[in-house]
Amino acid sequence: MDAQTPPKRVIPSGLCTILWLANLAPTLADSVFTVNSFASPAWSIEYPEGFTGTVGTTTIWPGEMGWEGDQIDIAFNLPASVPANTLHYRFRIAISLHVSQTFDLTLWAGPTLAELQQVHSEFIDSARVYAATIPLDHFTPGQTNWIRIKGVGAQVGEGLPTGIQWSSWSLRRTVVSGTIDSLRLGQLQRCTFYLMDAIQANGMVRDSLPLSPSETPFHPATPDAAGFALLGLCAADQLEIISFSEPLVESILSAYSGHTPGITPDRSADGHWVHCMDVNTGQYSGWDDTYTTIGSALLVSGALFAKNHFPDNATIASYADEMFATTNFDAAIDPSLNGRVYLGMAPDGGGAPGTLPPWNEYVLVVSLALREPGATRAPAIAHLWLDPANTPTKSYRGIPTLTDNTSVYAPAFWVHQSHFFNADFARTEDFEQLFRNQQYADSLYSSYQLGQPYRYGLTAGVDPSGYNADRMYDHENVFGPEAVAAWGDIDALFDFLEDQPPTSDSRLRYGATRVSSQDASWLPYDAGLVDHTFLMFGLVESIEPLFFKARQPFQLDTDADGIADVYDNCVGIWNRAQQDSDGDGIGDACDCGLPFADADIDGDVDLGDIALMQLCPAENAADPESCLCFDRDGDRVIDDGDLGSFFDCLDASGPEVPADPGCGN
Repeated sequence: MDAQTPPKRVIPSGLCTILWLANLAPTLADSVFTVNSFASPAWSIEYPEGFTGTVGTTTIWPGEMGWEGDQIDIAFNLPASVPANTLHYRFRIAISLHVSQTFDLTLWAGPTLAELQQVHSEFIDSARVYAATIPLDHFTPGQTNWIRIKGVGAQVGEGLPTGIQWSSWSLRRTVVSGTIDSLRLGQLQRCTFYLMDAIQANGMVRDSLPLSPSETPFHPATPDAAGFALLGLCAADQLEIISFSEPLVESILSAYSGHTPGITPDRSADGHWVHCMDVNTGQYSGWDDTYTTIGSALLVSGALFAKNHFPDNATIASYADEMFATTNFDAAIDPSLNGRVYLGMAPDGGGAPGTLPPWNEYVLVVSLALREPGATRAPAIAHLWLDPANTPTKSYRGIPTLTDNTSVYAPAFWVHQSHFFNADFARTEDFEQLFRNQQYADSLYSSYQLGQPYRYGLTAGVDPSGYNADRMYDHENVFGPEAVAAWGDIDALFDFLEDQPPTSDSRLRYGATRVSSQDASWLPYDAGLVDHTFLMFGLVESIEPLFFKARQPFQLDTDADGIADVYDNCVGIWNRAQQDSDGDGIGDACDCGLPFADADIDGDVDLGDIALMQLCPAENAADPESCLCFDRDGDRVIDDGDLGSFFDCLDASGPEVPADPGCGN
């Protein structure tokens, strides 16, 4: 086919078919195609009586979806040789502008038009990078394959508004070694190794570690690092990566609360910890001497999180409660009641010079101050906070993002920190939308402005010039895989791993780290604990989406199992593991018949229930949690009293003989 004189035909209204049989030179390794040239202006394709498109090889393609059309089919040649370690295909659309129409943008893929399968659907109400993962078996190498972009609900016709406009399409193979599960587990293990190296034998936690194994750690301990480490240990326990998280949590809480011999934590008169602490004594280390309000908030929140994760550990609960009770977060609120929060506290009490509005990570200080018994400042101005209507934002291409200063954009870690630590933020849909918006804006900015379609994540950390809190229009062209992981974009994380195969450099021993788009050989000289725990948190959340939200403090927990009621699949009965064997959304502990001993829910108590009871471990009704159906007195232990009640129900029932709902009392 002559690319210069493609044949033309009229295509049905709303449909544009683009047949691309040329092998466009890839712009990146493993790129199948990248298209950056569309019709200009976007509305230049005629729409008189019916949509007219072009079939053939052409660079002038429609740059929008809406009145021009609601469906575009793209045909392309897939090379016969596909690397054996191809993980999947990733199709991306940089939607640079959302105008007025909103609709579900679906993506279909297949070896022929007749064999297309839908692989992704996303409601589009803002600009963003639309990314879809396409399984390998949807394409056939060595022939023409197809991708269909279809707007479900898009209105098509002359005079109707545009829905979206785009600046690029791209299809790329993601080529890495190993399966998705093995890659995820490998990164989780490396992040856990970081925790093990950062946590000292005395319970203090270093803020950062050198990436080179030959370098000796030199960073001080901080309360911030301890707070992040506490969440990381709970996550490692949940996924059974290590079996000794509980004593490590106890050692951290003991050290920072002053109960470990030789450790005397340096705290202000209001209870706030000094930011940089000697790892051997807990005293000021000679680095930053601020008595940090946000660092203290992260530590206390981490302690309360661990209390929820280990609900039966009285030692952890005691330390966590003590930390909260001895830290005056209300004193961190500016006494002028203007809604601002102190950055640091004076050693002898009261705020040190410097305040800021808490529309950043400092919203965590606000959440703690509002729950503090006897607080006066925070309750007086509670109406200024935690109301989405009061939230300052700054928009990028129509995407509103959270900021505390509407003249600049914010780094990603502000919303990440709030998402993982703060129930007030994480349970409020409008705030969580700002969490997602930060990802939309960051990825679109990186793709549209910086030409980095596969890398994004502007956040705080080490860069070639030292350290910077990277944000849009203020950065060193360094991108953080921990940021994209924290947003839950695990496929993009695997794209980072292509640049950093885990075994390629000993400096990757703690997992993927920040990369520079200007110097491919650059790696940070050290990496903050926060970087690797955000990476870890995102990986954990990709496996258990509610792990962090369910355990954040200050939420109603009727059965005191550490799982907030709003996320608990069995609200009235202790069931920490949230086991749900039949997948019906009701926990096994609540999947019981009305007589407490009717474990198979057939209306009677008989030999079938005896058989189930015999599977329960002695003296432990919590594992499996279906055994709680036999726990008459609710003490989570099946003992003689429970057996007596069980046999009382058994005597009065039998096969197809209903038991008295009140039996066993």
